[in-house]
Amino acid sequence: MKTLISFVILVFCLSACTKDPFLIPTSEIPKWLQDRITRDEKIIKSDPKSGLDITAWIRYKYNNSYYFEYHNMIWSSGPEYYDFDGNKILLINEPYLDYNSKKCCKKFVWKGPNYFGD
Repeated sequence: MKTLISFVILVFCLSACTKDPFLIPTSEIPKWLQDRITRDEKIIKSDPKSGLDITAWIRYKYNNSYYFEYHNMIWSSGPEYYDFDGNKILLINEPYLDYNSKKCCKKFVWKGPNYFGD
């Protein structure tokens, strides 16, 4: 009986430690972004010095749509911006000129293991 209880506790602990890499429900993340994050995690595992460990994907709402920002803590040029379909957007073009002042509802989608931003 003692062995059975120990086994059940061990299985419970291992299953509790299994971590979903996403910080919001998968159903709210477009497929292209899920694939990109999966690819980046594989690169981090194979090359821990790749720099991808200090990146993050953040979702914002703007004009009733979701947008995603790719943040790398060592880039001096700032984040990259993507619409829900995975198209890269430039904030110097219409209709995104007021994106930074009107975006809201910040949610982290994924953080690299050494990401230190807020």
